[in-house]
Amino acid sequence: MSKAIRRLLLFNIPFFLVSGFMFYSGFTTDEKALTDDGYNLKWFFFLMGTAFLVIPLAVSFGILSWIMVKRKRIAELVATGKQGTAVVLEISDTGVTINDDPRIKLLLEIHIPNYQPYQARKTVTLPLIYLPQVQTGATINILADPEQPNNEKRIGLLLK
Repeated sequence: MSKAIRRLLLFNIPFFLVSGFMFYSGFTTDEKALTDDGYNLKWFFFLMGTAFLVIPLAVSFGILSWIMVKRKRIAELVATGKQGTAVVLEISDTGVTINDDPRIKLLLEIHIPNYQPYQARKTVTLPLIYLPQVQTGATINILADPEQPNNEKRIGLLLK
């Protein structure tokens, strides 16, 4: 079981417990019991139990789908991409940080053997430890798909 699935299961456990309590309360509540605002308490518990079950599962499914799409994209790039080098022509900060790592925009001149050099833009979240390797004028190793030069998702930086 992958680490992402384990984390999502751990994330969902409290919601499952609350949902179970709500369903149990719905089954054991008197039919005539009402909430403070006059609604049937039994149906309130069933509705809340369903919400505490369905919403976290939907969010988890969305996260897992996103992870799987990203892994598939990386596997396709590794399978079909070509190794080459790229010269960093321009680097700019987007102003966004993710886990204290800056998200930056790069303008790269990509050189792949047996293909014409071309320029491409790539926006990437870069851990601070790799930032010195990606400066204007620096040459970095890349994995790219020369058949789709304008698709920034088909460019991977191979930083050490």
